[in-house]
Amino acid sequence: MPSVQALSKMSAKALANLIEHANSIPVNGIGFVEADAAFDFKFEPTADLSALVSGLIAERGVTGALDALGSGSDAFKLVWDELDDNYTYYNTNVNDAFIDLGIAYADYLVAGGDQLSSVVKYAPDNGTDADSIPERLQTLHDNILGNFDELSIVDKFGAAADDIFERITDAGYGDMLGELGNYADGRPIYGGYDHQDPAATIAFDQAFFG
Repeated sequence: MPSVQALSKMSAKALANLIEHANSIPVNGIGFVEADAAFDFKFEPTADLSALVSGLIAERGVTGALDALGSGSDAFKLVWDELDDNYTYYNTNVNDAFIDLGIAYADYLVAGGDQLSSVVKYAPDNGTDADSIPERLQTLHDNILGNFDELSIVDKFGAAADDIFERITDAGYGDMLGELGNYADGRPIYGGYDHQDPAATIAFDQAFFG
């Protein structure tokens, strides 16, 4: 299997052939720059694998892309980064893919996987408040599971929200939504902003995932 560096330089035709026919495309060992360490405060892999990952998602869906990339932490980081790079709030296709990523990540945690603590959203302290805490510091874990927020789903998907709720519930994660129509229960959303308290979210995850 080609190295990460070779994968990043493959022609479109070679990549398309690899994506179509390879059972797995391991990318173990790739580096990532976390948002709080990046000059532009963006989480990114150190090698450009966008063509590979976007092709896998298009060909196999999010779950198939994760499987092809080895289903480990690097796979989640690569797929998340590709989706985030193409994210806008009302982009239905990307939002739908993030639901699949959330379900796959919850499955990963239930199976004993470690929480993904990489910092993916960061804004330094702007000096307008009394503290020196970053204005935002959100981990990949909280960003992915934040896609299960009921109110956000209703806002993003509109009339299709019920289908999303059914998909999440059928996967075994209805408790994250809570009672539908009651936006105050379910998993508390934590965006990593300095005015937010993560305690309730941490407690929910400990009770749910152990």
